[in-house]
Amino acid sequence: MILYKIQDSILMSPAKRDKLVMTSLLFSVVINTFLWILLIFNFWQGSEYIVLSYNIYFGISGFGLWYQVLLMPAMGLLFIIFNFAIAFYVYLKEKIISYFLSFGALLVNIIIFLAALIIINVNI
Repeated sequence: MILYKIQDSILMSPAKRDKLVMTSLLFSVVINTFLWILLIFNFWQGSEYIVLSYNIYFGISGFGLWYQVLLMPAMGLLFIIFNFAIAFYVYLKEKIISYFLSFGALLVNIIIFLAALIIINVNI
């Protein structure tokens, strides 16, 4: 019952008409989709271990299989889903919180994208 009310308030939220929330949602989804494609394209053929973690002080600090690198965009996607669900839910009560949540999801996906570029660069 309570989940239905939350789902209804998210689906009927006026945040869908807010340009700032929707553009940050669009850019977050585009960055995350491009990240999935980029990582799968670069590591699909690899059967050996790849570098998953790199530290500027010690160098390479973690190895793993190629599909473990897909945890990065998966976490970004979960962050998008949860942040925008909460942003749509609280939009009528506090617009500023919904703006922070939507731009936070965009910022996290940009940071994940930059980290993925570093991992791709280290593995080349």
